[in-house]
Amino acid sequence: MAVRCEGLSKSYGSTTALDGLDLELPQGEVLGYLGPNGAGKTTTIRLMLGLIRPSAGRAEIFGIDCTRLPVKAHRRLAYVPGESNLWPTLTGAETLHLLGKLSGRIDEAYRDELIARFDFDPTKKVRA
Repeated sequence: MAVRCEGLSKSYGSTTALDGLDLELPQGEVLGYLGPNGAGKTTTIRLMLGLIRPSAGRAEIFGIDCTRLPVKAHRRLAYVPGESNLWPTLTGAETLHLLGKLSGRIDEAYRDELIARFDFDPTKKVRA
């Protein structure tokens, strides 16, 4: 299974953000995760990324427990948020280097190919 959630729940005090999600997504399938504001979509993603801890239940990505082994789980996935907050005083090159070190791998040839393909100036500050 690519993704498995069993009874995944998250509460903030008396507010329930996610209530007992059971989900299985086989490898190779695509899922559109839709719902109104407040339905728990972002909470689910944050739980699966290990960014927040569940109040109950568990989530796995490729059999890796997202709460106990978030770094190992991150090595198997990519996540592009709708909004991102990067380090505004770093250059693009410095940011790419930092993110590569965090992931534990840097493919310099592929990085350079993407920089060229997107006509990206890595010397500019992120805030620019």
